[in-house]
Amino acid sequence: MEAAKKPKYCFDTDTLASSWRRHYRLEAFGPLWERLGTMMADGSILIPEEVKKEIGAGKDGLVAWLKTNCPNCLPIDDKQLEIVSEIVNKYPGVSHYKKPRANHADPFVVAVGKIYSITVVTFESGGGGPTNPSIPALCKEYGVGCCTMADFFDKEKLSFTIKS
Repeated sequence: MEAAKKPKYCFDTDTLASSWRRHYRLEAFGPLWERLGTMMADGSILIPEEVKKEIGAGKDGLVAWLKTNCPNCLPIDDKQLEIVSEIVNKYPGVSHYKKPRANHADPFVVAVGKIYSITVVTFESGGGGPTNPSIPALCKEYGVGCCTMADFFDKEKLSFTIKS
């Protein structure tokens, strides 16, 4: 078995969900999803447990895809909780864990990026509000690299061919 690669990226929930549902549907971008699965399996993409929980609340094929391609998400640990606690105490709006459809993964994504010195991949932009900053704003504050999905394609030298 090949040794795990050094982690390079951490994907947030919306990057996977929006890619699956709107931007890069499996039917047209199968090779992309194969590559993402390979990168998750070899450890170069980390998915925090909280991201898997948020995706698991869905009812589409992404839930099954993630279970197959990322059976061992990164469990919550003390290092993550330390950073997440700091973020949530400073920005209480960034975590909505008490809502019926909990949205709690963003601070974990930033924490994983910080701990592993890896790039967070997100569709979010802008700064957000004073109590709920966006992932890019949190990444900037915590010294974590952050990029869009298009930037991820460039960094990984991914290109797509149109077949008719």
